[in-house]
Amino acid sequence: MADSYAGLSHHYDLIVTSGYYDYDAYTRTLLDLVQDRRLLLEVGVGTGLVCEELLRLADTDLVITGIDHTASMLAQARSRLGSRVRLIQQDVLHMALPTQYDVAFSVGGVWYHIHDHHQGQSQGHTMLGSHLLSDDDNSQALAHLHAALRPGGILLLAAQGPHVNHHRELPGGLLYSQHIQALGDNRFIKDYFVRKHGRTVAHQRSPYRLFTQDEANSLMEQAGFRHERVSNDGLFHQYARR
Repeated sequence: MADSYAGLSHHYDLIVTSGYYDYDAYTRTLLDLVQDRRLLLEVGVGTGLVCEELLRLADTDLVITGIDHTASMLAQARSRLGSRVRLIQQDVLHMALPTQYDVAFSVGGVWYHIHDHHQGQSQGHTMLGSHLLSDDDNSQALAHLHAALRPGGILLLAAQGPHVNHHRELPGGLLYSQHIQALGDNRFIKDYFVRKHGRTVAHQRSPYRLFTQDEANSLMEQAGFRHERVSNDGLFHQYARR
């Protein structure tokens, strides 16, 4: 994968903590689903915001490894987390980790569920989003993830709101905007912009693909995962490692 968030990395925390994600809600649901499992792998750790919340809210020790392919994001994660989380620069397409984790999870990483904007926030109407565009790449990356999980382990993928064009103000006189371009065949390009006084100070382009629920279940089954449940609040889809 390309260094997909390098252009936005210095503004990333400002964007996602200004209403883009509700990290408290995601983290509390994660802990509820994790239960007594303790060896965790975050796929797409970014700047470490989810790990920081997990360590703050967990009432017992968690052993967390975070991987990301973006060096600039990992540098911020190391500054935030220090030695409390093992951080590794790895691409899921070439990931090589020992079979040791009880849980793999992702909040806005390579894979995520996205609500259909025609159906609102219904738990039953989501599609699987992936920043990997080909079937082969998705199968290969999911196989690596399957290999990193112990038998009986679980995979937790967050659900997001519909991807639509919008803009909003950020602190410091900045304006964030995103633009979605449909390419056909359920493939899209999402452009992120940060502007100040009409001047673009950061821009990132991110392609993604959507799979229907049937396509997603088939992809996951082929990789050795079975869809088990959606959390009560609809924030996570849980898959069991077969």
